[in-house]
Amino acid sequence: MRKGYTVTYQMRKKQRQQREIVIQYVLRFVCFSFTIQGDSMSPTIERGEKHLVNRLIYQIKGPSRYDVVIFKSDDKNGNYYVKRVIGLPGEKVQIKNGRIYVNGKKTKAFSSQKILSAGLAADEITLKSKQYFVVGDNYNNSEDSRSASVGNIKRTNIIGKVGIKYWPW
Repeated sequence: MRKGYTVTYQMRKKQRQQREIVIQYVLRFVCFSFTIQGDSMSPTIERGEKHLVNRLIYQIKGPSRYDVVIFKSDDKNGNYYVKRVIGLPGEKVQIKNGRIYVNGKKTKAFSSQKILSAGLAADEITLKSKQYFVVGDNYNNSEDSRSASVGNIKRTNIIGKVGIKYWPW
C-alpha cells in the first residue's frame, strides 16, 4: 500500500481501471472509427469527419429507411462507401422529375438539389430479399445505387450504421 492513500481509495481506483478495460473491449467489439473520404454525403457529412460506426446494430435488426450506413462494394478494389438507405427489401424505387419515389410515394429529400441523373433508377427497380437501395445526400456528386458499378446493396455487405461524429467538434 502506498503511503498516504487509504485502502478504500486504492480499491476504488482498481475497480475504475477494471471498468475502463471492460468498456474499451466492448467498444472495440461494438463500434469502430471511420474517416469520411469524399463529398457524396455533403452537407450532412463532410470530407475528413471522423465518425463511430456501430457494427452490432445490424446483427440485431436490419437497416431502416434513412439510416446512414457504411458498406463494402463487390468490386475488385473492395471500396468502402457511406450512403443513406432509401429503399428496403421488396420495395420499388424510381427516380423521376429529380425526386426519389418508393412504392410510388415521394421520399424525404436530404438536399435541395434535384437529381439530374436517375441512372439505373430511371426505370422502376424492384429490390429483392436482403437488397437495399442507397444514395448519397449530395445527389449529383455521388456514386450510389443509381450507378451500375455500385447497384443495389446486399445485406451481407453492410458493415454498420454511421453514428456519432467525434472529429472535428
